Amino acid sequence: MQVYDVPVVFFDLDDSLINKDANSLWIKWRFRRERWAVVEAMLALASLYRAYKKGRVTHWRLSNYYRTRTRGMSLAEYQSRVERFFNERGQLHIYPQAASLLFAYQQRGTQLVMITGSDDVIARAYGQALGFAHVISNRLSTDGQRITGLERPMCYGPGKVELARRFLTERGLSFSDAAFYTDSHSDMPLLEMVAQPVVLNPNPQLRLAAQQHGWPCLDWRAE
Repeated sequence: MQVYDVPVVFFDLDDSLINKDANSLWIKWRFRRERWAVVEAMLALASLYRAYKKGRVTHWRLSNYYRTRTRGMSLAEYQSRVERFFNERGQLHIYPQAASLLFAYQQRGTQLVMITGSDDVIARAYGQALGFAHVISNRLSTDGQRITGLERPMCYGPGKVELARRFLTERGLSFSDAAFYTDSHSDMPLLEMVAQPVVLNPNPQLRLAAQQHGWPCLDWRAE
């Protein structure tokens, strides 16, 4: 696998480094253990996923999903359940090729950054397992131990661009110093900003965009 000579490489998580999206994996894991997960699944399927596919995820919609997702749980309880989820199920969906590619970049001294729409609790679990020194994600807002939604900006679409810009600026860098790997057309704003965009296991919309822009494409699903 080719690695690029840039100081920073951003990686998406869902359907990129893992072969499913973490929200779906979480819902399926929780569904086997708690009846309440039926409500979460219905909300996600009826609202969140359809909006995501249309590129219309709003802060209110995603915050409402996370309030439902964590209802009846303190932050500490959610963290404990995510740890169980990751150990029992989540880690099984990491692409083997991901470890090889990340290791190649680590050998070059590249700063690796996971940038994902997953919440910070799940993102940190995957980030730690994959050896990421930096994780940028949606951040749960709390009132004490009560989860109230998500902080702004969302780590989604233009919000990802803003959060990536902050990371780079804090280090005296710019988008010309970065590459980005992702599977989703919702990440087009960030792909168009970095020096080296790479599409990874792309959905149909992103595959077409990659062909039009001449961006390199990796598809681990066929391997």
